[in-house]
Amino acid sequence: MLKRFFVSLFFIFLSFISFSQVISDQERKDIISDIQKQIQIISAFSSENIEMMPVYIFQLQTADNILTKYETYKADNLIYAKWFELKTLVKQNKEMIEFLEPRVGDLLYRKAISLTANNEKAKAYEYLNKAIALDNNNVMAHYELAKISLDSGKVVLGTNRLTKILSQMKPDKEEELLCQNLIAFAYDKNLLKSMALINQGKYAYAVDILTELEAYCEVDIYGICNKALVKKNLDFCKTGIYKDHLDVTKRAMDMGRNDVAADFVQNTYDYFQRNRRSITDTTSFEGLVKGVVDSYISQIKELSSAKTNEAKIDLIRKTKELIAMVGGAYEAEILRLLAQLQGSKTPVDMKLDSIEDAAPSQGYTEEYAEYVKDSVSDAEEKVKEIEKEYIPSSTNKLPEKSLAVETTKAKPLKKEIEDKFYESRTFMTVNNYDMALDVLEKANRLAKIDVEKQEVEKMYTTAIREITARRMSAAEYAIFQGEVQKADSLVTRTNDLITTYKMQEDPTVIRIMNSYLRVIDKKVCQKKQDEVDGYVYNILDCIRRNDFYKADELISIGMQIKGSSECRLDKQKLRQLKRQIEKPLEYVAMRQNVMTSLENKDTSHFIKTYAELEQFWTDNSLIEMSVEHKPLRQILVAIDNDDLIIKSIEELIKYRLYFGSLEALGALKDMGYKRKHTKKAQKNIGMMMSLDLVNRPEKIRESNRIDDKYKSDKWFKYFYKSYKKYLIKWAKKH
Repeated sequence: MLKRFFVSLFFIFLSFISFSQVISDQERKDIISDIQKQIQIISAFSSENIEMMPVYIFQLQTADNILTKYETYKADNLIYAKWFELKTLVKQNKEMIEFLEPRVGDLLYRKAISLTANNEKAKAYEYLNKAIALDNNNVMAHYELAKISLDSGKVVLGTNRLTKILSQMKPDKEEELLCQNLIAFAYDKNLLKSMALINQGKYAYAVDILTELEAYCEVDIYGICNKALVKKNLDFCKTGIYKDHLDVTKRAMDMGRNDVAADFVQNTYDYFQRNRRSITDTTSFEGLVKGVVDSYISQIKELSSAKTNEAKIDLIRKTKELIAMVGGAYEAEILRLLAQLQGSKTPVDMKLDSIEDAAPSQGYTEEYAEYVKDSVSDAEEKVKEIEKEYIPSSTNKLPEKSLAVETTKAKPLKKEIEDKFYESRTFMTVNNYDMALDVLEKANRLAKIDVEKQEVEKMYTTAIREITARRMSAAEYAIFQGEVQKADSLVTRTNDLITTYKMQEDPTVIRIMNSYLRVIDKKVCQKKQDEVDGYVYNILDCIRRNDFYKADELISIGMQIKGSSECRLDKQKLRQLKRQIEKPLEYVAMRQNVMTSLENKDTSHFIKTYAELEQFWTDNSLIEMSVEHKPLRQILVAIDNDDLIIKSIEELIKYRLYFGSLEALGALKDMGYKRKHTKKAQKNIGMMMSLDLVNRPEKIRESNRIDDKYKSDKWFKYFYKSYKKYLIKWAKKH
């Protein structure tokens, strides 16, 4: 019986084991799929992808978790086979990671060296920075970064890094010698490069390099730098740029474009002021200034009519700005001559000048000055050339330097790369620049040998140049349509692209940016002129509404509108309107003072200030400017205060302002007073007015005016009779 019990128990146990290992086909399929996914991930590990080490470590941890999760299913042969395969891969790759992890910095450095040898400096720079992030004391990684900086003309950045190696990182003797030699080599190389540019007359480019060298010379601790030679060449370049300015100014004068010459004289003066230690001979400059001034003086003499007064004033202002650059006895002589030509008129408004000068210059050539290299260029002609080279149109379907043309000229490469070239060309055709560059990046990853890499690099350069030209062309069109924000975005994106691909020094990119920036800046200048003209219209509207304070405010805002340093806006009308509203503004301020006196019930001050206000309005013919002037009668009626009106009449009589007193009496009439209520006052005014001591012509004019205003007005009957009665007595005595 006991034996039978144990046999039954054994069979029950076997049944349980069998049941525990039986799973559905779908569950088995899912488990195998999970394990297979990890196998594929771990199989992709490569010792070449050094930068992926942190990712690999994480993926191994995930694989370990999968192994633990499915360990209980080893009884299933299919699952166990995959599980064991994954376990083997994890073990092998763990050994690889454990070996590579402490050496990642060195491996990244070696990869960077390989990329540098293939002229892939952007990638090499990236790997070197990764190597330093892992080990900041990696001397050779810092050394290679310094080399890249020096090759880019960034002498100060490169030498600072080398100095840091020598002073802080304790290099061995060979590394120390290597750094010192590189500093010397970089100095010599950049100095020779600057001299070559000087020989070519490219002074602006040479100045950039020499400025870097000069900055290094200030911190040179190894005695490598020849400060005197660097300074001499830098001075020579600055003088060369200065002379280029003079040559352009001379050509403008020879062409009869004195306005252009004046602009360049101003630019030359600004440049000279910034570099006055380097530029010593200014004789030619002074001669040019005098030439432009003589031209302006001749024009000023011809502008004699009232219609040309504004143009004359503007020329006088410009002339004063020019002669201030020379100064001395010459300035004094021209100022005397201008005073004679000008007469009593004031040519400038110092307040407006200060408002205009305080506003910062704005424009694309200011914001992206690093691309504006030439002292002068015929930008519009250059843009036409660039459009022919890069911008597709109905008449130029295949621009001669576009990526579409360059890809057809590429050397025969393997099919995968040629396919990528064709694909990138297709994306460029539909203006999808990001995808075009992304495809070129894939082509770069496919390239294995020097020839392939060089061709891909060539396509990159062509693509960046074409994208730069096409985006800047679109920005120019956006400005034409008035879409300033869109233009700003396009120019910013173009600059970001150039910066990302380290092409700021590419001569073709600089030519494209320089030309388009100048053309766009000119269009922006035209838009700003339209804005100034818009303010003129609004100011005129304010003047029509007698809102002179608002007009003055708009004039100040309009004067602050500025373009770049190359944009000259015509603000003559604003200056003219400022002078036009000066007297109305003064009148408005006086009127406010009058009303304040009235509100304070200061009758004496009110009468005095109102008399001055009326005299000011008459003397300056403000009626011709439609400046609103309320007669005393209307003002007094509006206050509706009998006592104040009566006091005003007394004050007016006191100051012998008889017509004013009659206006005040008229206010009482308008308020409902009968003439009998003012009988005594009317008679007194008539008597005092008629006996007032004035000359005969003035008395005749007074009498005629009284006849016109009061003879037929029965309310003033007592005044009129009294005046005529005593006028007879006055006539007998005089």
